[in-house]
Amino acid sequence: MNDVCTEQLIKRKKSKGQWFLEGMVLAATLLSVYGVVHCLFFIVLTVILLVMDIYLYLEFDAEYEYLFVNGELDVDKIIHKSRRRRICTIKLEEIEVLAPFGTGELRQYQRAKKSDYSSGRRNDQTYVLVVSRAGELRKIIFEPNQTIVDGYAGMIPGKVTYKSAK
Repeated sequence: MNDVCTEQLIKRKKSKGQWFLEGMVLAATLLSVYGVVHCLFFIVLTVILLVMDIYLYLEFDAEYEYLFVNGELDVDKIIHKSRRRRICTIKLEEIEVLAPFGTGELRQYQRAKKSDYSSGRRNDQTYVLVVSRAGELRKIIFEPNQTIVDGYAGMIPGKVTYKSAK
C-alpha cells in the first residue's frame, strides 16, 4: 500500500488590523504610564493595558501546522511556539473540491463559510479546500506543499485542480 504522509508548518503574517490594534494598545499603555505620575487611577489602567499588550502579542504570533496522512488532513494552530490547538480534521470523503485560490472552479462556492489557515499572503501555493459537513459547505484556505496536492490528486483525481502554468 502506498502511504502518503507529510507535515508542513506555515507562519501566519499579521494583518494590517492586527498591527494597528497592537500599536493602539501600546500607545495607550505608554500614555497611561505617563498618567501614573499625575493620578493613581492610571496604575490600574496601566496594569490592564500591559496585560492586553502581552495577550495580543502572544495571540497574534501564530503558525499553522498541516499533517496529511493518507487523505486525512489535520490542521493545528500553534500560538507563540508553545500552545497547540487542533482546529480541524478533514476526511477524504468530506472533500468537494481542491483548487488554487481565485480559480473558476470555486465560483459556485462563494456563499460557503470561509476559514483561513494560510500565512495571509496570497501566492501560487494558496489553495482552497471545499468541505461538506452535515450539509454545510465550508471553504478552507491553506498553503499545501506539493506532496499534499499530489496526494489528494492520487486519491480523488476528479476533485483536484492544479495551478495552470503561466
